[in-house]
Amino acid sequence: MPLCDLDKRVPHAKKILGIDVVVWWDRNEKKWQVFEDKCPHRLAPLSEGRIDQWGRLQCVYHGWCFNGSGGCKFIPQAPSDGPSVNTSKKACVAVYPTIEQNQILWFWPNSASQYKDIAVKEKPPYIRELDDPSYYTPTISTRDIPYGYEVLIENFMDPSHVAYAHYGIMAPPKAPSDKSR
Repeated sequence: MPLCDLDKRVPHAKKILGIDVVVWWDRNEKKWQVFEDKCPHRLAPLSEGRIDQWGRLQCVYHGWCFNGSGGCKFIPQAPSDGPSVNTSKKACVAVYPTIEQNQILWFWPNSASQYKDIAVKEKPPYIRELDDPSYYTPTISTRDIPYGYEVLIENFMDPSHVAYAHYGIMAPPKAPSDKSR
């Protein structure tokens, strides 16, 4: 996800590789977090929640609050003098390892514990030009178009569509004369 598309004040719903995730700024850890987009309690989308006054991700449904490690830190309905129900593993959210590189937030699409530090070991390909301000403009646009890989590749192999389908984005090619006039 391009960092320029993310607002630190709110959680963001994303679907990547068929995985529903919530991306949110953890001001306590000072980093972007990527979680599975469902509260372990009632499966409500965490992306519809908010970031609370302590910088935790709060579920919209019952207000459960999660820290950057996915641990449940507060359950409003739990009695303060009762057992500590929020420490159960069942109250935790699946966390995906993340890394920021080239003004892009990358995540590893597996939340299993053996991948916890994978983002430090297996970094994405580094593109030097993307970190050069004279080369890179932080305007990235994306479009979700529901078609398969075959159509995408065929599209890339058809440069004659660029001047029309991407009008105004790229410099137009020298136009051929219109012989129909």
